[in-house]
Amino acid sequence: MSDCPRCGLSLETPLACAGCGALLELGREPTPFEVLGLEPAFALDPAALRARLLRLSRLVHPDYFGAAQRDARERAERASAHLNQAFETLSDELARADWLIGALGGPREGELRDMPQAFLLDVLEWNEALEAVRSAPAGDEPRTRLAALASQLEAARGAALERLAAHLTPLPQRGAGALSLARRELNGLRYLRRTLEQIEALRLEQASAR
Repeated sequence: MSDCPRCGLSLETPLACAGCGALLELGREPTPFEVLGLEPAFALDPAALRARLLRLSRLVHPDYFGAAQRDARERAERASAHLNQAFETLSDELARADWLIGALGGPREGELRDMPQAFLLDVLEWNEALEAVRSAPAGDEPRTRLAALASQLEAARGAALERLAAHLTPLPQRGAGALSLARRELNGLRYLRRTLEQIEALRLEQASAR
């Protein structure tokens, strides 16, 4: 990270200086990690990340510049938007992995849609189980089956996250084969997230029909 052009203090974020309070012009689009003053990595502490967001928000939040000149207010709005977008990306494990894979020259989502081969057989079983619950009459048995399916998917999600983390820790070299493996795991995790959301919606639907 560079130094503040006004006071010379080392910057934690390219958005503003904690020393003199200056809102800074961006010479280029900063990465999410740069915005939050972090080294690129897949493993992040959620609590520490939120604490960092709150600390940096005090430097750039538009409410603190209500009486400032128009250009300062607009700069604060842009900086705050950068900060919130960076936090949104890094606080979500799947969005963070997606960003890292792309930044390291790995395949984009549209370029590699495969999931891990061993995962595909489970997907067929899970889809059949979910469809069977959807078509079953309301009652205790479908709810029990739905809860069991959700437990299976949560367990699969935890295992897939561990594999994804292993592919991205430490970060691979640019263009490394591990990035394709990580993309396949990420595709599987996105399927799991969507399916768990469908299960939750179905659970609520069944509960409201009781």
